[in-house]
Amino acid sequence: MNDRKAQQILIITTTLALLFCVPAAKSYADTKIILGYYTGDSTIEFRQFHTYMNQISTDTLNTDSNGNIVGNVPKQAVSYANSVNVLPYALVSNYGVNGWDSNIAHQVLTNSKAKNTLIKNMLSLVKKNKYKGINIDFEAVLPKDRKALTAFVKEVSQTMKANNFLTMVSVPAKSTDDPSDDRTGAYDYEALGNAADYIQVMTYDEHGVWSDPGSVASAPWIESSLKFSTDYIPSEKVIMGIPEYGNDWNLSDPANKSNSLVEWKNISDLIATTGATPARDEVSGSMYFNYTDSDGCKHVVWYEDETSIKNKTHYTQTYELAGVSTYAIGMEDQKFWEAISSGLK
Repeated sequence: MNDRKAQQILIITTTLALLFCVPAAKSYADTKIILGYYTGDSTIEFRQFHTYMNQISTDTLNTDSNGNIVGNVPKQAVSYANSVNVLPYALVSNYGVNGWDSNIAHQVLTNSKAKNTLIKNMLSLVKKNKYKGINIDFEAVLPKDRKALTAFVKEVSQTMKANNFLTMVSVPAKSTDDPSDDRTGAYDYEALGNAADYIQVMTYDEHGVWSDPGSVASAPWIESSLKFSTDYIPSEKVIMGIPEYGNDWNLSDPANKSNSLVEWKNISDLIATTGATPARDEVSGSMYFNYTDSDGCKHVVWYEDETSIKNKTHYTQTYELAGVSTYAIGMEDQKFWEAISSGLK
């Protein structure tokens, strides 16, 4: 064998070896954030389904008007998350004894002492409990506190970043920016997106037990929200939301006092028990059915099924988002997570 022939064979052999040694490219799903919101009812399902997610946010903590963090850290869940390489965030909200409290938010956003106390407590919280970041979930913030909210997020993010922690902010979905809007006016998407590492857009609760019947998250509404979000926030920072629940409206109760949330894992039993026939609403992509209860009251239930979950999760690819979040762990079964996984492919 002459030298040239040997060199040619060596080159071919080396090239083939390199080709076969190149690691397989990660699938689309492997590159995306899949975040589950953890509540006090999530323990069993988190351990059961943790392989379907790579992040959690523990929704067990609130701030009071003085910046003190109240609630309980689910230490076992955080420890388990770290042990299985699921990145844990500590969610801190302005949820008070009577629900979302705009007064609590106003106080900690505008009172320097309360704000500084809260930021200090947030940093101590993530350090002490081995969280990887903070999730700010301030809802029902007054429109007049728009600039104060942005300033607060900037300060939190700077503090977290200086200590190698992440900052994620949850915001209500919207498709226009009206600073005077009671529900969404306080959230300056562009400014918040510049300040935080991630923005979790709550693309759920389009309709709820407080409203007229309808989809929890219709396809046109989600798309409109995501188009707007990615116009003002880098898409690689946006995490969309998927609900793990539907809603049951008692049509015989105009005061809406007996409407109720229905967890994903219980919907099939409700269909079987009532003998209902589900149908798909072609506009929203969601499912609904009607039934009459034992008292003769007429009901309508709107919910998501595997098909709609898959299709709506796929928007993470359409809009090149950072990933998807689900609310909340404990309401689902394995079919839900299989639909999420399928939608990411």
